[in-house]
Amino acid sequence: MELFKRQKDFINEFESRLFIELETVIRSFDFVLKDFIINKQLFREGIDGKNKRLPGYSRTTIRLKIGKGDPADRTTLRDKGDFYSSIQIDAFDNHFEVSSNVNHDKFILKRYGRDVLRITDENFRDFLINYYLPKLKNYVNNKFAK
Repeated sequence: MELFKRQKDFINEFESRLFIELETVIRSFDFVLKDFIINKQLFREGIDGKNKRLPGYSRTTIRLKIGKGDPADRTTLRDKGDFYSSIQIDAFDNHFEVSSNVNHDKFILKRYGRDVLRITDENFRDFLINYYLPKLKNYVNNKFAK
C-alpha cells in the first residue's frame, strides 16, 4: 500500500517537476544551447531558428568577407564577434528566453528577424535527448530507489 501511495504522490508532483528539471538543465547547460545557435545554425549553416536561410550579403559585404577570410556563401552575422558573445539564455520556471545585449542587436533583429535568436526544433530535440532526459531519468530513478 505504501508503494502505491508513493507512486500516486509522484504522479501528482511530476508535471511541476518536469519544468523544474528543465529550468535546472537549461541554467546548467546554457552554453550548449548558445553553441547550437551560434555555431551550428548561424555560422555553419546561415539559418535562423525556423531553418530559413538568412538573406545573402550585399556584394560589398561579400568582398569584405572574402578579404577577411570569412565565409561569404552564407550570412553568419559574425563580424567582430560582438553579437555572438552578447547572446544570453535566461531560464524561467516554464520557458526560456534567448536575447542579445549588444548595441547593434536591434538592427540585426530588424533586418533578419527575431528567429536568429531561436534554436531550431532539431537542435532543441538534441539538447533534450542528451541533457534533459538523462537528468529526468536520474530524478525518477532516485525517487523510486528509496
